[in-house]
Amino acid sequence: MAFASCKVEFSPNAPWKDVPSVYCVLDIQEDTVWARVQRCYQGNVSNSSIADSNYYQQDDIQVHLLAWRGVTNEVNHSITATNQLVDRWQFTYTEVPGKPEGQFPSGLQPMYYCVPGASRLLADSACVFELLVISNATGDTLASARTTLVGILPLNEVNHVKVENVVTLPNTARGRHFGFIPVTTQNEIHWNTLPRGRRYQTAVRFYYRKNGDTLSLLIPGDFKTNEYNANNLSSKSITQNLFLSTIKKALADNTDSLFTVNNVDIIIYVCNEDLNAYITSQNTNVVGGQEYQTYSNVNGGVGIFGSRRTHIEVNVPCDSNGRPDYLPDQLKRLGVGFYGVFSE
Repeated sequence: MAFASCKVEFSPNAPWKDVPSVYCVLDIQEDTVWARVQRCYQGNVSNSSIADSNYYQQDDIQVHLLAWRGVTNEVNHSITATNQLVDRWQFTYTEVPGKPEGQFPSGLQPMYYCVPGASRLLADSACVFELLVISNATGDTLASARTTLVGILPLNEVNHVKVENVVTLPNTARGRHFGFIPVTTQNEIHWNTLPRGRRYQTAVRFYYRKNGDTLSLLIPGDFKTNEYNANNLSSKSITQNLFLSTIKKALADNTDSLFTVNNVDIIIYVCNEDLNAYITSQNTNVVGGQEYQTYSNVNGGVGIFGSRRTHIEVNVPCDSNGRPDYLPDQLKRLGVGFYGVFSE
């Protein structure tokens, strides 16, 4: 799969320079936008021995999010920015707990956040968003990046999440159920594509009961990349082997009795081309000493500024008793403690 990228060039022997490392993902369904801004170093001086040298101090920088009025291409739904500023938010500095133990443990880590609100992002969904990292000492822009939101379809949405009639599963004559067709051992999920949606990730949230509590496992399926055209039908299958093997591995050490909750959530996550290109570059295997390149759309720094959203999240029943692909029977055969279906 081909994708466009920005190649960030820098020389390791250039004069010392502060290079921001920026990670920020917009989500049209979230009120709060979070950004992680650190720094790496370009030059002969090593700062690795200085404690927390990769963090900006609270008063070192400002982080801003801007929304520029856009012009939408009606054919491919791309958005071109105009010079009309619609909204601007300044991020607040905070510190969040890091990794307490294991490899590379860390303490409190600086993060930045602003709260435009999901409704405001929705109103600005036809805008081009820009992220700025500004030096307080000089007023210079250290890094900047632009991206657009994954769009919405005007119909069949509740709280900006696709409603159930957009998802269709196999064997529709017996209704919408989750199960695996005996011949193919697959469950196929269909969805309508979104404006500027590029990468679609399927997942199933499986529920079960243990010691009186309802617990869940999120089982990632395969992903699919689509062209940017909206409202086209796309599909991807979740295999029986992936579903059951993930549950077996997660519950391998269980010694308690487990009961199936006979419903699952079908979920489709989607991201735009910027985030898709970054994920793809991270997952690219480097063979034979080839140069490894990570996608970045951050000018003056490295990192990613992209967008994502939950496209579909619907709860569906599992197949009914008596069928050869009856899910609770398959779970019993895993040998991890399933005894039947939970009933109120």
